[in-house]
Amino acid sequence: MLVANVFLRCKHNRKVHQNCTMRPLLPLFISIFIAMPGIGYSQSAPKELTSPLLTHKDSLFLTVAEGKKFLHHPVKPKQTLFSLARYYGLSLEELYEYNTVFRTDPTLHIGSRVKIPVPNRAIKRYKTSTFVHSKNVPIYYIVQPGDNLYQICKRNFGMPVDSILLRNKLKNNNIHPGQLLLVAWMGVDGVPAEWRPVRVFTKNDAMKTRYEEEKKRHKEGISQGVCFWQKDSKEKGDLYAMHREAGIGTIMAVTNPMGGRTVYAKVIGRIPRGYESNVEVVLSPEAARTLGARDPRFFVKVKFLK
Repeated sequence: MLVANVFLRCKHNRKVHQNCTMRPLLPLFISIFIAMPGIGYSQSAPKELTSPLLTHKDSLFLTVAEGKKFLHHPVKPKQTLFSLARYYGLSLEELYEYNTVFRTDPTLHIGSRVKIPVPNRAIKRYKTSTFVHSKNVPIYYIVQPGDNLYQICKRNFGMPVDSILLRNKLKNNNIHPGQLLLVAWMGVDGVPAEWRPVRVFTKNDAMKTRYEEEKKRHKEGISQGVCFWQKDSKEKGDLYAMHREAGIGTIMAVTNPMGGRTVYAKVIGRIPRGYESNVEVVLSPEAARTLGARDPRFFVKVKFLK
C-alpha cells in the first residue's frame, strides 16, 4: 500500500510529479519490496541434507528377522525422519512401520539406531574392480544366539564360509552372540527407491496397523504359552483368535519364536472350557499358517490389549 500511495501522490500533484524521479525513490522501493511479507525474498523451509548421510568411516549393523534383512542406521546431527526415508528409498509410513516409537515421538536422538529394511541389491558382498573404499560404508552382521557361521554365510548371504573367515581374520568357525562380522558394504549414496520391490500390503499388515492404533487407547499385556489350532481344518482367509484376557474385538500380536514370525489377529471370544490351562491362545487356521505352524500345539509369545 505504501508504494501505491507514493505513485498516487506523484500522479495527482503535477509539481510533485515533475520533481519525482525514480533515482531518489529507488532505495525506498527496494527496502519496502524486501520488507513486505510474501514479496521478494521469502523464508524457505529448512533445507534437508544434500550430502550422503553416511561415510566410509561409519558402520552399519545388520540383523535378519523373518527372512528379511535390516540395517541399523546411526543417527547423526541434523538428520531427520524425512532425510532418512529419502536416503534409503522408503516412505515415512514404511519407516514408522519398522520403528513404531516414531508414531508417538518422532524425535531422533543422536547416536541411536534406526531400523531400516534393506534390499539384497543394496548389499555389496564382494569388492569388485570398480569398488572405491571412500564411497562405501561397511556392514557388520550381529551374531544372534543359535547362529553358526555356515548358517550366516550360506543362508543369509549366499557366501562361502572361507570369505567371512578371511575378511574377519578368524582362525576357526567359533563365533558368539553379539559378535560383529564384516559381511558386506553399502554405497554411501544410499538406496534408490526403484531397488525396492513394490509393496503389496496383506491382511496381516492391515491388522498390524490397527493394533498400533488401538495400543494408544488400551493397556498392553504380555504373556506366553501354548498356542492351539485346528491343523486339519481347510478354513482360509480370516485372522482371528480366542484369549482369556484380551478385549473382545481388539487386535492381538502372536509371535512364533521359531522363525520370528508375527501374526496380528482379531480377538473374537474367550477360550472355551475344556482347554488345558497352559493354552494361552487359540488361533484360526489361517493365522497359525501365517506363523509357519506345523504342529497343532506350539509355543508362542503374545501381546494383547485389555
